[in-house]
Amino acid sequence: MDTSPTVPTAASGAPPSSNTGQTPEKYIRTFEGDIEAFKKGRIPNFAPLKEPPTLAQNPIQPPQTPVPTDTAPPGNPQDRLPEKFPANQTAEAKPKPPESPLETYAGDFSRRMQETHASRATVLAAQQDALSGAPHAVLEKSPDNRNMLYVIAAAVLLLMGTAGTYIAYTRYLASVEPVVLAPVVSAPIFVDEREQILSAAPSDVWQVVTQSAARPLALNAVRLLYMDPVTTTEDDVFSALQLPAPDILLRNVNAARSMAGVIRSGSGQSPFFILSVASYRDTFAGMLAWEPTMPRDLGALFFVPPPAFSAEATSSPQAAASIATTSTSSPQTGPAQTIATTTQKTSAKAAPGAATTPEFHDEIVGNHDVRIYRDAEGRTLLYGYWNQETLVIARDPAAFVDILGRLATSRAQN
Repeated sequence: MDTSPTVPTAASGAPPSSNTGQTPEKYIRTFEGDIEAFKKGRIPNFAPLKEPPTLAQNPIQPPQTPVPTDTAPPGNPQDRLPEKFPANQTAEAKPKPPESPLETYAGDFSRRMQETHASRATVLAAQQDALSGAPHAVLEKSPDNRNMLYVIAAAVLLLMGTAGTYIAYTRYLASVEPVVLAPVVSAPIFVDEREQILSAAPSDVWQVVTQSAARPLALNAVRLLYMDPVTTTEDDVFSALQLPAPDILLRNVNAARSMAGVIRSGSGQSPFFILSVASYRDTFAGMLAWEPTMPRDLGALFFVPPPAFSAEATSSPQAAASIATTSTSSPQTGPAQTIATTTQKTSAKAAPGAATTPEFHDEIVGNHDVRIYRDAEGRTLLYGYWNQETLVIARDPAAFVDILGRLATSRAQN
């Protein structure tokens, strides 16, 4: 900062110093002076600097060092205090520090004008604005319209994507039909074909079973007959036939694990029943009670068409033993398996002119005890137990043996 005093010239309006050859006077310009000049309507200018009065510098002589004496003066010890410095003695004069440069408003103002290259009019206008308290113009940042456009575009795209997804989903539901899984009907043995019975009326069930027994099958093949679980309430064909069997038998039959079907054996094609029972004793008692009417109740299924049997086989007065050989095949066993069974056929010697009454009697078929019925026309009907929980009703021994073979195969796989 420039500390040299500024002397106003004649052009600035200040009178020159009249003391020629003497020390020039010092002038100073302050902000308060400029404000006061503006208030009085004058032009701001420099004013004489009023220096504060200075104290006279009196040289101070250095104090004299007192000379100590060997003997203390008599009297009071307080009187023996050292004498004060003489009044005429002055302290040693200290060197005067250098004066610091004087910073003035005028110097700052001039330097600022030189740096900013501002004119006097610009400075006066700025001072007037500062005095009047005029508000400064605040530039407000205009909002960016591009961000708003981006937000609107994103919202539109989101709505379009949602609407498109909903339309595609509704069209997909309209075009795709619901898949209804058909219920799987289980059977205690492996079957080659399946046939569904739609109607639960007993007459319709009888008709379907009879027609299915007449429709040809491959040799040693089995066709499963089952009720439609959607349209009917009956679980198995045996219950749907509403046979006049004893109640003790019907109550012990487990319909869910039973089945009805048609089998093609070496002796022909005929229907059969595999019944899952809860009690061996009760069901066997029910079957014994049903024997007198069983051929008549089941004759429409098992005796149509009648198998071709030789009359000599049933009217011989001598007991004979015959061996029936049948072949069974299944995907599990591979090639056909030959099973040799011995069927003991008994007949009593009839008296001349006496008539015999057909009835059930005991025989052994496939190493299982069975109750078999034979009449004068060679028609047969038998039933037996594979185990204490499985009852089999078949038309002839050949069909019974084939069914037992499939039961054994299914049990071995399970």
